[in-house]
Amino acid sequence: MNDSSITITKLLDSDLEEMRKISEKIWYTHYSTIISNEQIDYMLSKMYGTGIIENEIYSQGIFYDKVLHNSELVGYLSYGSEIMDNISYLKLHKCYLLPSLHGLGYGQKMLSHVHEKAQKMNFKQIILNVNKRNEKGIKAYTRFGFKIIDSQVKDFGGGFVMDDYIMGYDF
Repeated sequence: MNDSSITITKLLDSDLEEMRKISEKIWYTHYSTIISNEQIDYMLSKMYGTGIIENEIYSQGIFYDKVLHNSELVGYLSYGSEIMDNISYLKLHKCYLLPSLHGLGYGQKMLSHVHEKAQKMNFKQIILNVNKRNEKGIKAYTRFGFKIIDSQVKDFGGGFVMDDYIMGYDF
């Protein structure tokens, strides 16, 4: 991997529409063998609809970063602080990269970026949810050092559930 060909910087308001288009490409390419297209449609509308990301950034304190490969938007991250059982941690909400770039080390660079952000924010743990059938994602997170710490089935509305592992990374 040529490290100079990938950069991760703050997502700007002017990037939102392009990020929404990339999210559709990522979700339909990667998740169509994991969940139904109907669930993908529903989740995209609930997670990326107009105003939703803006609300997360400006009202909920969630950070979004864009991932550029040779100056082209190819992925994104979102994360923010959460507290559970009086313990603060960094919650990695989204970690998405175009499937055509999987296996090239970019995902590991994205996780390193989140790790650096967590350290700067004085967290000692990163938590994320990953679909139990997302074998590529689980493998990538495990390679970085995440461990499965729990599982969760959560009603997402519309008759759909999220059947996830909760993974944690302690440092």
